Amino acid sequence: MRKIVGNVRKQNSIFSNKLFLDNLMVPTSIVGREPESKKLVDYLLSYEKGLVVPLISVYGRSGSGKSTIVQFVCNNLDLDFCYVNFRKAKTVFGCINLILSELGHPNLKNAQGINPAFIILENLINQTLAKSGNSLFVLCVDEFDTLFYDKRGKPSDFVYKLLVLVEKLRSMKKHLCIITISNRILSEFNLDDRVVSRIGSSEIYFDSYSNSDVLKIIRNRAKKSFSKIIDDDVLKYCAQISSEEHGDARRAIDLLRTCGEIAGLENKKISKQHVDEAIKQLQKNQLTTIVSGGSYHFRLACAALLRITFLSDEGWHSTSVLYKQYQKIIQKDSHQISYRRFSEMLVELVNSGIAVSQTISKGRHGYGSQFKLTSDPELIGNACFSDWWSSLVKTKTSHDASKKSQNFLSFGKRKSGLSNLYKTMHSNNNDLWNDFVG
Repeated sequence: MRKIVGNVRKQNSIFSNKLFLDNLMVPTSIVGREPESKKLVDYLLSYEKGLVVPLISVYGRSGSGKSTIVQFVCNNLDLDFCYVNFRKAKTVFGCINLILSELGHPNLKNAQGINPAFIILENLINQTLAKSGNSLFVLCVDEFDTLFYDKRGKPSDFVYKLLVLVEKLRSMKKHLCIITISNRILSEFNLDDRVVSRIGSSEIYFDSYSNSDVLKIIRNRAKKSFSKIIDDDVLKYCAQISSEEHGDARRAIDLLRTCGEIAGLENKKISKQHVDEAIKQLQKNQLTTIVSGGSYHFRLACAALLRITFLSDEGWHSTSVLYKQYQKIIQKDSHQISYRRFSEMLVELVNSGIAVSQTISKGRHGYGSQFKLTSDPELIGNACFSDWWSSLVKTKTSHDASKKSQNFLSFGKRKSGLSNLYKTMHSNNNDLWNDFVG
């Protein structure tokens, strides 16, 4: 135990304050997101002139600063706000309970219904505004797409009730603004027309961080985190790799922290070699984080490529073949995304390092894309849907064992009647398997 404690302390001796390498920490200043911050402030401060937009859709790739900037802006404006992450909830009713809990109210039981929950939410917002003397309350909803996984809970109706609450508070000279944070644009969600007509078009898109932005961020964090100054060449190398691979600020900060831990354990100054070692160490965990943290349809796209690759033992697959796989595994009561949107999901798999793509000629039919899984199937399968993956492995194992048994039984068969019967049975079995795979 003393040896373990000693190694950890030795590892951490390179840091002066490790808190600033926490990728979930809300920063004290804006880096690389000034235009998006200004747009958000413009939307929110319109309440000073008597009107505020009911809903702001903040969307973009993971690690692009969406949640961080929303919290930073709300923290630095004179308003009341509540931040919740719907990833912690599994149902629509769980989402409203999450909001109530964040505002200090005990959870309700399903039997009480969702309407009383919205009455309680209205009272809590009124109490909060009365106590602070403010007239604007902002409800920040992170991982907003989680709401739409629960088809039975009527997610569109949930959003409608929130918008009705916005209108009700406005009649009392008070304002409620809902900020939704997601990887996807709001128009991709299956919302009723009555909801769409009330939302408007207040959207803020967050692109991936550029090389210079990532460099500014990790320079700022390194200055506050390490006991000794890190060579700028090392920080530039770290930023270059991060921006070229993903443009994800959180992962860039993780990379900086990990290479610091490796250097600390060796009692050496941080070098480019430590960055390379940190990349190898993080890549083992990054894919799991990317897949498990992705949207429902993103994980289905992963599962579609994984399924056909695992069952057919083939490498490259076209978009049309993968889309058929997607249609096979999606839940019957779930809304299917379009073929075009699915093809964009496949590109995201490539950008995330899960797959690679190639363009092939189809002759007079033009060109098409093919995709190949490059990651560990077991790692991806468990990150997508662990129960589904276990079932898939059992099915293939059973089929392979049956095929091996049939091959063994066929050896030495001489009588034509038995041989023909076996061929018929074997052919039928293969047809069923091919139907299952394709």
